[in-house]
Amino acid sequence: MTESPKKKQSERVDTGGGAYVGGGVQVTDGDFVGRDQIVYGDKVHGLAGEELARLFTAVYRQIETRPEDPDVDKEELTETVQKVEKEAAKGEAANPSKVERWLKTLALMAPDILEVTAACLLNPVAGVATVIRKVAEKAKAEAGAA
Repeated sequence: MTESPKKKQSERVDTGGGAYVGGGVQVTDGDFVGRDQIVYGDKVHGLAGEELARLFTAVYRQIETRPEDPDVDKEELTETVQKVEKEAAKGEAANPSKVERWLKTLALMAPDILEVTAACLLNPVAGVATVIRKVAEKAKAEAGAA
């Protein structure tokens, strides 16, 4: 004798207008919101880390094509920019004091590299923390006034 297949019992789920998922949910780089989401301040969607890295390729390209300067090593410029990028990629956990110090160093060594680095940090697609954008704005303004 064969057993009859189990009948799936239908059940009524009242979510009050929210989402219902009958299985597991995996959320990567985002939020699963079952109903309304209220956001105060800036909310950046997308792959901010990847976007930031993509933007910084222009900085590294400019360092590579920069004319040789006996006072400034390209390796030192690259290392400083890498520190800025790595710290900025931390988002809200980034240390603005470190970023400010490195940007000031860039301003002294190579104002042209500071300019493109600040442009990366100020680009809304980059998704960097507001405090880091403010530090970049300040460094850019101070370099322009000097």
